[in-house]
Amino acid sequence: MTRSESILSRWSRMKQESVEVGAPDRSSELKSIDAERGDLNEATATPAASSPTSPPFDPASLPPLQSIAADTDIRLFLGSNVPVELTKAALRRTWVTDPAIRDFVGIAENQWDFNDPTAMPGFGPLTANDVSAVSGAQQALAGLREAEQARGPTKDAVDAEPIPDARQIDEIDRARAQEYALLAALLSHSPDTQMIERLSRLTGETTQLGAAHAGLSAAAAGAPPEQIEREYFDLFVGLGRGQLFPYASYYLTGYLHGRPLARLRQALKQIGIERTEENSEPEDHAAVLFEVMAGLASGQIIAPHETERDIFESHIKPWIGRFFSDLEHAESRPFYASVGKLGRIFMEIEAEAFSRSS
Repeated sequence: MTRSESILSRWSRMKQESVEVGAPDRSSELKSIDAERGDLNEATATPAASSPTSPPFDPASLPPLQSIAADTDIRLFLGSNVPVELTKAALRRTWVTDPAIRDFVGIAENQWDFNDPTAMPGFGPLTANDVSAVSGAQQALAGLREAEQARGPTKDAVDAEPIPDARQIDEIDRARAQEYALLAALLSHSPDTQMIERLSRLTGETTQLGAAHAGLSAAAAGAPPEQIEREYFDLFVGLGRGQLFPYASYYLTGYLHGRPLARLRQALKQIGIERTEENSEPEDHAAVLFEVMAGLASGQIIAPHETERDIFESHIKPWIGRFFSDLEHAESRPFYASVGKLGRIFMEIEAEAFSRSS
């Protein structure tokens, strides 16, 4: 250490010397790594030299893209020597020209128009193939009937009771039919002056249903016809839309013309009920459903006895309670709030009665 060397300089010099002395000699390792890399390159280069090379790409060997149609064989465009962009262009041209791919619309419940029988696959007018298939099925059924007639009736057919075309209607069913008809009328349109006057003369018993009748009578007597008409307009019509949507599809799916409507139409078709052209309301409207229930309860609609319960359990009970609760709690709508209370209580009675009869 010289006199001119400071403590800091001496510390820096000794630090560097210790690093240089302690550093290992890595030259031999680097040489071995380079040798290994050379061997690896030679090993990988050998099969490449011996492997056959792909034929050069010749654009003249491929048909023009504009000639590709839905049934064109495009395997020539899938070769390994064809540029990737050209392969993609051929695939894209095939998809565009194939209507099954180009015009495909994914399954969306509310994209179909349930009022148009040709809007959904599987519905609409019969084609010639459908007619021939139905004719073949009818011939097969005719052959089965002839075979059954040759064997004679089975024991189950002999013991089975005949299904009557109509059933006896008692006073309870008549009262039920009247209740359904009343609710259907109040939900399908605003009551006129004559109907409001009749409603104001309703009398109620000491039961919950009787109290609801008395409440409806008081609301009819205390409101002028113009107010009741305004209530109906605000609730179910409105300027653009009403406050409530009395449809099964809306309460079950959040949309109109949904799958519940399609299932209901199938059920109604089995008993011979179809919507007429002059009726603009879908069948899952509460008023339409109550008209059907009134016809079944009164015997005007001939159907098996369990049809009432099936329609109520499958198409009314799952949502009607929420609708009448919303109607009962509608603000500043005293008349239709009483209709909501009457409907809610009557639906509870019906649900309990059907559950006991099952």
